[in-house]
This record gives sequence, structure tokens and C-alpha cells, in this order.
Amino acid sequence: MHAVKLLETFFYDSVRRWPDAIALDIPPPFGALAPRVCLTYAELDDIAATISTRLAALSVVRGDIVAILTPRTDPLAYAAQLAINRLGAAYVAMDPMFPAGHIERILTDATPTVVITDETFANVLNDVGYPSARVVTNETLMNGTFPQPPVVVGRETSDLAYLIYTSGTTGLPKGVMIPHAGISNLVASDIAYFDIGPGDRCAQGSSLSYDSSVEEIWLAWAVGGTVVVMSDEIARLGPDLVTWLQTERISVLCPPPTLLRTMGCDNPAEALPDLRIIYVGGEALPPDVVDAWAPGRRLVNGYGPTECSVTATRAEILPGVPVVIGKPVSNLVAYILDDALNPVQPGDAGELCIAGPGLALGYRNRPELTSEKFVTLPEMGRVYRTGDLARILPNGDIDCMGRIDAQIKLRGYRIELEAIEAELVRIPGILEAACRVQGSGGREELAAWVVTAVDDIDFSATRNLLAERLPFYMVPSCYGRTDALPRTVGGKVKRDALPEQAPALGDDGPVVGAETELERCLVAAAAVCYCS
Repeated sequence: MHAVKLLETFFYDSVRRWPDAIALDIPPPFGALAPRVCLTYAELDDIAATISTRLAALSVVRGDIVAILTPRTDPLAYAAQLAINRLGAAYVAMDPMFPAGHIERILTDATPTVVITDETFANVLNDVGYPSARVVTNETLMNGTFPQPPVVVGRETSDLAYLIYTSGTTGLPKGVMIPHAGISNLVASDIAYFDIGPGDRCAQGSSLSYDSSVEEIWLAWAVGGTVVVMSDEIARLGPDLVTWLQTERISVLCPPPTLLRTMGCDNPAEALPDLRIIYVGGEALPPDVVDAWAPGRRLVNGYGPTECSVTATRAEILPGVPVVIGKPVSNLVAYILDDALNPVQPGDAGELCIAGPGLALGYRNRPELTSEKFVTLPEMGRVYRTGDLARILPNGDIDCMGRIDAQIKLRGYRIELEAIEAELVRIPGILEAACRVQGSGGREELAAWVVTAVDDIDFSATRNLLAERLPFYMVPSCYGRTDALPRTVGGKVKRDALPEQAPALGDDGPVVGAETELERCLVAAAAVCYCS
């Protein structure tokens, strides 16, 4: 057991113990003339204090939400998270690559007191009609003198730390509310589980709008390590990413398994001697990736819905041993339940449900969905229904067997297929729609099948419309037309009965599947280019 505390206190402990250690390192892209940005713990703490003073002058108080819309190569994106929590407020990070419509939906639901951004994205906020009086740019944050904010009193670990938006079945994003108790429980368990400390360099490769970024950052900050920011350009390097990892002497990497595959490294143990911990998650871990990357280091497989504060279970994976999601992190409990939410017999499959302090408070402005997914059960207390099919093996490890419903994970992103389908049927001419994941071995892609009122639907235009309404990771790559969707006797769509390899259309006509090994590598690299 470990004491649960406010998230930012882990950072303050590191400031006190290692003030001169590098907390944040932002290298320039390869070939760029931009300077490297390095901030010590003391320097980053000073910047966060300055930002908190400015935010307090803008009437940000305990319980408020502040949005962040800046590239993650901007050091203020990290200092702002600390500053917001310092005031007892919570942050919601939005990816600058989100389409304007998605940003607008998040702002409408989150109703932030202030949005922190830069001059470029201030224009995006203006385009979606967000009040300019509630927008503050990075330059404004760091200029001027403001009175010190009052000391925030009465804070509790049940206070909201941050919001993470995931896709919803209605097509609208849903805000998962993570309290300090949830995320600090994970951080404390990480300290005990991983051998990380001062001198470790932890790559930060996830979008700040994605919950894995939280664990990437705090793996380092809780123990005096360095967060090394991997820019979007770096994340798209594919095989050249090995050179970046070598140059930056990365010792801790938290990638989706697909990214490891696209790096094309024949002998990772020899090529990357500094890389001693690989902490994968976000999608299934294929055995061939284990065989290539596990030797010579710790390979840990993490599993967890956003609603369980990033990671709920994990396991150390060895070559030749079946891949599992392991056992719950400290203070969490895993249950395998049947349709009536009763425990199944040992070894039987059922729905994986998680209990403990890692659970989210629920969904913002969605009380009915919160009641559906977070239930209180006799002798188990409050549990989160993951929707994943799983079983507990004789040694106590959990074997995850896939989704029960239409929710999937693809390249590290959790996606509600129904959310994509809801947007498809909004397009004139489309009567019904169903989506599925096709492919395997790191080459998975989203495919959409539609029933239309016309024979000559323009799938290129369809794809462009979806790109305006949905995040990039939710836009299908392949589209096909069918006279009727396959359904069960009860009338539900059978997504697993949709044909493989739906016809794909590019801007210039039909696209054929990859045939050579080089073509397959290029397709896989393109598929993960926006994972960061």
C-alpha cells in the first residue's frame, strides 16, 4: 500500500531532491536549426509558478477546467499542466491536429474557464466561435507582473486532475474525469514497479490528448528523470527512429507495438544498449515483436482503459511465453464477471471489471453513461466495466481475449466504431454504415461498409468529410458499398461478418494492396505516423 496524494506533489518532491537535474528536454527535429530546450526541475517549477500566477489573475480557481491547445514541443504545454493543478484546477489537452469540429465539441462539453494556446491556434479558436476573452496565448502567459495567487485550501485527492476525451457511440466525444487519487495511485505504483530514477531519459511520444502521455511524463518526473519530447516529425521516421533513440540515449520507451515493428531494427539489443525498459500498451502485443525486442531489457505489457487512470494491469513479457496483460497495479482489483455481473468460475471467460482508487469519477455531463459503465456491486464495491473479454489463468495472470462490444483499440487509440458509423450516416446518400478493423500483424486498418441510396457514391469525398468531423485516427482507410449489412437474428449488425479487404479508394482512384515487403513496411509506417 502507498499513500495517495495530489499529483503535482510528486513533482515538488523531485524539485526538492534534484533541483538541477534536467526535467524536460526538447531536441530539435533532425536537420533543424532550432535550439534544444532543456529545463531543470527548478526552472520548470519557476515557469509553472509564473503561469499559475497569470491564470489566477484570470480568475482560475479550484474546480475549474483549463484547456491546453499547443504543440507538445512547446515547453509551456508541460509547465501549464503543473500550473493548472497547482491552482486546484484540472486540465484538458487538445491535439493541434484535431479538426476544428472536434475541438469545438470538446470546448462545448468541457466549458474551460481559459484556453492556453499560441497565436496560430488562437485563430482556430476564433473560427469555432470560442470567446477571445477566455483565450490566453503563451506569450501573454509569460509577460507582465501579477499578484501571487492565494494558497488553495481544502483540496482533496478526489478533486479532478485532468480530463481525457475519447470517442463516444453517439459520435460525440466523452470526457473521462480522472481524479488525483486515480492518477497518483498509478504514479506511486510505477515508482515501486519500475527501476527508474535520475539519469533515466524517458521518451515522450504520445499526443498530450492521449492518456498514455500522462504516464510517460510522470514515469520521469516522479523520480528525477528526464522527459525527452519526441516531435511529430521524429515519430514518423520509421527505421530512422532508431538513430534518434541512439542519439538521445533513451532508456525508457513507451510505444504502441506497431511502432516497434515499423522501426525495422534487426538487433535492438545491440543497436540500442541504453534502452533498458520498453513499456508497451494501447493495442495487442504480437509474439514476433516480443521475440525481437524483449532480449536484453525489460519488456512490460500494460493494459488499461482511460477510465482506469491509464494502466490497470501489466506484465513482464519474455520471448516464447504467451502474451498476457498480467496482474492489477497496486491497490486495484480485477474481476471476471458474467452477463449478470456475478463472478465466473475460475478459468472461465467473462467481462473484465476493475475496482479500486484508479477509477475515473465518471463521464463529464453524461450521468446515464456513467451509471451504465461504473456500477456498484455487493462485496466488490464500485467497478468499471471494461467491455473486454478475459479470463484469469492458474498463475493469476489475466488473459485478454478481445472486445465484447464494438469498441476497439487501433495503434494506441481507443475507438468506438459506432461513433464513426454515426458520422457516416449523416452524409447524404448513405443509409446505413458499419465499420471493422481488418488486417493483422501490425498492418491493421479501419474499413467502412455502407448501404447507399445511389450507386455512384464518391468515397474520396466521404473520407474528406469524415476528416473534417473526426480525429485522424477515426477516419477509415477503406470504403465499400453493399446492398445490406450482415445482421444477427436479433437485428444487430455482425461486424465480424463484414468482408475483409474492402475496396480502398485514394484521390486518384483505386488503391491496390501492398504486395512486396517494402510496400508493406511503408503502409505500416504510414499507419502510425500520427501516433504521437
